Amino acid sequence: MKFFICQEYMIANGRINILQPPNPLTLQEKPIYTSSYNDAMTGNWSDTPLSRAFFSIENQQILQNGIRAGVYQQSSGKYIISQQSITDLKMIMRALFLEHSANRPDHIADQIRELNEYVLNYCIPRVFSEAKGYLKYIQDASTLVVPLARPIHASTDKTLELKSFF
Repeated sequence: MKFFICQEYMIANGRINILQPPNPLTLQEKPIYTSSYNDAMTGNWSDTPLSRAFFSIENQQILQNGIRAGVYQQSSGKYIISQQSITDLKMIMRALFLEHSANRPDHIADQIRELNEYVLNYCIPRVFSEAKGYLKYIQDASTLVVPLARPIHASTDKTLELKSFF
């Protein structure tokens, strides 16, 4: 058994082996919270039908699916990401709601669609670049650096020749 473990590390060839799938029992997954974040506007504005609908669990799930689909499309089908941190998503939603919401009492669905577009336009490029960087990190951390070859003198100009005196 010990030989197999050593052989596994030799295949990875790097400092750590994170190319292989992790052990599913390591509890690395974050728990999923079911908070609807209804108190997002407490202290700033009073609750409105727009804020209740925008910060609802259903809209958060729509945004999660939109981020996943956007990263999948931007990567040409190479990256399939999991759901992002709901806390980070709520902070982004709150900031963009305070900055871009019109707070009109009518056309709530259109306002939510517009705010969701702002959130997706903000999140998708950042999540895509983070996924790209993470995959590059995995590759770099799992393989050793290949040393450069020794330099070769390619020029034949002004070379010295050994002449015999006899």
